[in-house]
Amino acid sequence: MKIGLIVLGVLGGTAFYSGLSARNIESARMAQQTDTLKKEGKDPVCGMKVPAGTAKTIVYEKVTYGFCSEGCKKKFAEKPGKYIKKS
Repeated sequence: MKIGLIVLGVLGGTAFYSGLSARNIESARMAQQTDTLKKEGKDPVCGMKVPAGTAKTIVYEKVTYGFCSEGCKKKFAEKPGKYIKKS
C-alpha cells in the first residue's frame, strides 16, 4: 500500500510528487521507539547474544528487541514480522 503526498511548487511551473510507502512510515515510527535492553537477549535477526544495557533496540508491539549491530536493527525495522515468532 502506498501513501502519496503531492507537493505543488512554483519552481518554473513544475509539480513535484513525493511517494512514501507505508513500510517506510512504519520503519520511521519504530526507529523513534527505542529503549535500553534490561537483560541479556538474543538478536532476532542473526541470533547473536545481545548484552544487557545495549542501546541498539526497537520497541515493537510493546516488546523491546536488542540488536548486535545497526545493520540487524535496520533489517528488523524494515520487516519485523519476518523475524518475530508468532505464538
